[in-house]
Amino acid sequence: MPIAFEKVNYIYAPKTPFQYEALKCIDLAIELNKITAIIGPTGSGKSTLVQHLNALLVPTDGTVYILDRELSSNQKNKDLKSLRQRVGLVFQFPEYQLFEETILKDVMFGPLNFKMTEEDARQKSMTALTMVGLDESFYERSPLDISGGQKRRVAIAGILAINPDVLVLDEPTAGLDPQGAKSMMELFVELNRKYKKTILIVTHDMDHVLNYCDNVVVMKKGEVITHQQVNDFFFKGDTVKEIEMALPQRLRVVESLREKGFKLDTKISNLKDLANAIKKEISHE
Repeated sequence: MPIAFEKVNYIYAPKTPFQYEALKCIDLAIELNKITAIIGPTGSGKSTLVQHLNALLVPTDGTVYILDRELSSNQKNKDLKSLRQRVGLVFQFPEYQLFEETILKDVMFGPLNFKMTEEDARQKSMTALTMVGLDESFYERSPLDISGGQKRRVAIAGILAINPDVLVLDEPTAGLDPQGAKSMMELFVELNRKYKKTILIVTHDMDHVLNYCDNVVVMKKGEVITHQQVNDFFFKGDTVKEIEMALPQRLRVVESLREKGFKLDTKISNLKDLANAIKKEISHE
């Protein structure tokens, strides 16, 4: 079963002076085995939406279908632990949640919490650390005594160690330098392509959406404005301009050069092709 929202509303602090409608009649189906970006302005409902995927939040109205589970306010949502083992949610700045004495112990915490034996938890944790690019030299180090990017990888390894089918990441590259962000996004692509994980990424970085994602969901004021394949979103129609979000850097360069008379294809797909197109234009002058 796919991941789907059917007429989902969510209200914070209902029937109080602080009542706030964060999601409004959401109808949405997320494709499995793909990387989907969730984008939109601050306060658009992105984080609220993804917190429904492992029942941290339950709809005020409507139904969420996630793999073989159905979540709604009209039924008792039992055995949520098994759902949370299949849907791993990594919060923004997850490294703030690291607390164990060693990196290996920190990654083992999740598997042990899901009643794995200590040996199974150890093996799965070592595998997860390898997946995120941290070798055995990190096992006995303190998680508080490594770089910010490495902390982020440890936190993600802690989720991967429980072997979820779906990985949900809220602003996973926030605070990282460009190289660290690139490395992190390449990791998610590998997890999707090699390990067949369904990946959902909440992000403000439009370059990451263009370069690494298959599909994009755009939210605004608690509603889904559009849900498209990434190439359709950026290269067909004017949706990306209508929602008043900044174009990815590469597309801004193309747009600027076209305004100056360069005859560049608006659908140039990568920096190498862009450089070659500019070189060709200059050589013809």
